[in-house]
Amino acid sequence: MKTSEARSAFNAITTIATSSPTSSAPRRVSRTLRRTRVALLVPAILFASGLAASLAMAQPQVKAAATPITPSNPISTTDISLASPDVASLAASEDIAFANRLSSAFKSVASKAEPAVVHITRLQNRQNVERDWFGRVVRTGPRELASSGLGSGFVVDASGIIVTNNHVVQGADALRVKLADGREFDATLVGRDELTDLAVVRIETKGEDLGIKPVSFGNSETLDVGEWVVAIGSPFGFSSTVTAGIVSAKGRSLAPREMGRNFEDFIQTDAAINPGNSGGPLFNLRGEVVGVNTAIASRTGGYEGLGFAIPAAIAKPVMENILANGRVVRGWLGLDLADAPMTKLASGNTRGVVVRAVVEESPAEKAGLREGDLITRYNGQTITESRLRTAIAVSRPGTVAEIEVIRDGKPTKLNATIGDQTAYITSQAEATGATFVESLGLTVRNFTRELAQEQGYRGVRGVQVTEVQPGSPAEKTGLQKGDIIVRSGNSAVRTVEEFRALFQIAKDYTGAQLGVIRGERQGFLAIP
Repeated sequence: MKTSEARSAFNAITTIATSSPTSSAPRRVSRTLRRTRVALLVPAILFASGLAASLAMAQPQVKAAATPITPSNPISTTDISLASPDVASLAASEDIAFANRLSSAFKSVASKAEPAVVHITRLQNRQNVERDWFGRVVRTGPRELASSGLGSGFVVDASGIIVTNNHVVQGADALRVKLADGREFDATLVGRDELTDLAVVRIETKGEDLGIKPVSFGNSETLDVGEWVVAIGSPFGFSSTVTAGIVSAKGRSLAPREMGRNFEDFIQTDAAINPGNSGGPLFNLRGEVVGVNTAIASRTGGYEGLGFAIPAAIAKPVMENILANGRVVRGWLGLDLADAPMTKLASGNTRGVVVRAVVEESPAEKAGLREGDLITRYNGQTITESRLRTAIAVSRPGTVAEIEVIRDGKPTKLNATIGDQTAYITSQAEATGATFVESLGLTVRNFTRELAQEQGYRGVRGVQVTEVQPGSPAEKTGLQKGDIIVRSGNSAVRTVEEFRALFQIAKDYTGAQLGVIRGERQGFLAIP
């Protein structure tokens, strides 16, 4: 209520009071009026004072950037209006200069790396089918190659070697690669690895010089959270799209039930990554590949600020392994590992992986590793239990790894020669009369008449699963220890030799149907 409104209310009450027919004594009326005036006037004065104070506090407080405010040097509105443009223009110039320097860094990466980033089309043979209004097949035509997926990749060698994701090329009957300058080439698969979701393809140049400067891998271990990164790829088929962001986090675990426990070390970034970016490179501002863009977390299927890339520390050794062997030959040390709590040392606190057990006659034992050792670094990399398993698995057999351990409170370094995981598992399987099928990641044995009788089966022939490797295609298929495989597609499976022949390393077995008996149930499982 304003002061004038308070006075009006006072006058109205006064009028009512003075005209009231109940007044009998003038003195009593006079005293009542005086009291009423005081009772109304005090709140009105307090309200007016509070309103004035509020208006005074609402006035903006301005301070000069360089000139101090003193009683002898008051600031006027004219002074402020004259001084502000110079200060503002100076700040704006500095901001623009900084933005231009950052923009130049992005432009440098784009111009240097963009020619080496390619667009990959996965082609599959499709049956041409004509259907009527009710969906019934009325005519079938010849099978033709048709696009079934798009992705990205990057050239790492002038001869046409390209790194991409496994899921970009998986199931392809043919591959087509389009360069940034518009040229297109057929490509062949060199090798792929499901556990790390990486693949290598080669362009069939037929002697043509690509004229492309390959990109190189950088050190993803020195990448810091908050550091600028640039993603280049073909989101939704838009080739050579450049986006920028920062490293949001490192060591992220993504879909462990699908990826398996062997790989849980993604780089998280807010650089825009969408379907079609898969297999494309993630660059630092020096133009080095620090990651391979692989996945997004999204409720809409598009960009929501959560992109994930396989770090270069994993992608590079996998690429070298595939180029050397046509596939990933996994490394092995023979260790049982577990994450260790923070350990207090004289040099400070440290975290690592504790050795719970060492396999006899293993590369780890030969290197001098012991039960109870605390492993703190592997080839210079800080580690967790999952990161160490991944690093060992992607190391090529025969290479030497430097392992830093703490034993009895003292740090020491050991050199271990990486063993062949497949050779070890195969020898273990053979010792029990079984066979390791590497392409599927499972161990099987002949399901003999004696085994059938022991387990209560009659007239069943096939191979029985004795072990399934974590994260393997067999595990993703849903196969379990004890399952009896009796068929693959239209082919009956009666012996281990027949089963292995159906699943050679170089063969693409995606979508194959396995006839399986489990207990009293029988059905089919499809290999993803």
